[in-house]
Amino acid sequence: AEPLSTFYKSAELPYAWTSKLIARAKERNIIFLSTPFDIEAVDVLEEADVPAFKVASYEMTDDVLLCYIAKKGRPVILSTGMAYLEEVAHAVRVIKEEGNAQIIVLHCVSLYPPEPRDLNLKAIETMRRELSLPIGYSDHSAPESNAATLGAVALGACVIERHITDSQEGGSNDDNNSMTAAQFKRMVEEIRTLEAALSGSGVKEPVSAPDRAVDEMKERGTRRSLYAARDIGAGETLAEDMMITLRPVRGVEPKDLGQVVGKKVLHAIPARSPILRKDLEA
Repeated sequence: AEPLSTFYKSAELPYAWTSKLIARAKERNIIFLSTPFDIEAVDVLEEADVPAFKVASYEMTDDVLLCYIAKKGRPVILSTGMAYLEEVAHAVRVIKEEGNAQIIVLHCVSLYPPEPRDLNLKAIETMRRELSLPIGYSDHSAPESNAATLGAVALGACVIERHITDSQEGGSNDDNNSMTAAQFKRMVEEIRTLEAALSGSGVKEPVSAPDRAVDEMKERGTRRSLYAARDIGAGETLAEDMMITLRPVRGVEPKDLGQVVGKKVLHAIPARSPILRKDLEA
């Protein structure tokens, strides 16, 4: 098997690239972030004035590194793959004890790619409740699917991390869980669509949209109401078999049938005419 040192050496980015990548990101209006794996890398990134530090799941238990990062006073994004909740809580305490409470915790499963049954997305809700911190999600799912990412957003994830590549046939260990730019763009569009769908008040009520072709308040007119099944004379007592339900809604709704059965009819109601309360005794 290949030594881990060889694997990491093949994947590391030269420090000299940092300034070039930052310049390129600024050109594209992209916020630059990078993950330091040692003290020296933290210093390089601080010198580059990164807006936040991202801590990889593999470094989450390195208290020395966490303390050093926390002392820089910048926001910390903490990945939590392979971790128990107690370990996550410990890492959060270490950072906070250095006077830094600017923490976002990312739920993460360190499988590449994971099976859907392994994702445990409900841990997002658990960590938000137990840690009282904003929670995001680092998704290593196959790039063809956005299901897990969208599920995480629906559960309240405030940050989404996905791997991205310029080629899924480049021979990288990340190829099977990295998105192309087109796939990433599609994911973002689907997230924005979901956010719009989740943006309502939460109150169950008809949608009033008079400026659009579809307005639920107008659509309510397509419901049924009670109509006379035959000619009903003044003075008759309404019975259930004297009424039918038809569209559109014009009078008493079917749900109020019990309120009108047994009522005396004050005015004659022709067949197929709506049952109106004004035609019935109070």
